[in-house]
Amino acid sequence: MTVNIEALSQKHLRKSFDCGIPELNRFLQQQARQKTLKQIAKTYVAYQDVEPQKIIGYYTLTGYAVSTPPSHRDYKNYPHTLNAVKLARIAVDSSHQGKHIGELLLIDAIYRTVQVAEQISAIGLYVDPMYPGVIPFYKQYGFLPADPEQRSCKEMWLPVKTCIEIEKTLKS
Repeated sequence: MTVNIEALSQKHLRKSFDCGIPELNRFLQQQARQKTLKQIAKTYVAYQDVEPQKIIGYYTLTGYAVSTPPSHRDYKNYPHTLNAVKLARIAVDSSHQGKHIGELLLIDAIYRTVQVAEQISAIGLYVDPMYPGVIPFYKQYGFLPADPEQRSCKEMWLPVKTCIEIEKTLKS
């Protein structure tokens, strides 16, 4: 079975999605389409070709303004906020967890970040892991602490250069 990813639309069945985290379920079921319609955020869903209406995973992207820590080498002398992409949410239905759907969703988000960077600019992809247990998932793709000097901050980022390298590797 092939897994596809596309923008959330009316055809997708949101009510049956259950990732085990009520907050992420509620967002998809009650807010994701409205935020898309209002151009606040964009949600993409994964589904299998045999059941194109059934959502097996999703992620949400939004624009993000970053005040980069002065210690970051690429932007230390830049005094203004910088454009980035925020991975606001990512979740996989409980029935498909452990099947690399989260990985496919993250790779698709990285690909879309590269598209944004090429068209209007973005310094990278940012994420706020909900739980410390998911941090290793992001680290394996090269995500770095957004502010290494702030140990209490869980925010992470993937520099656009790394996003481009990942995209090129997957295309070859």
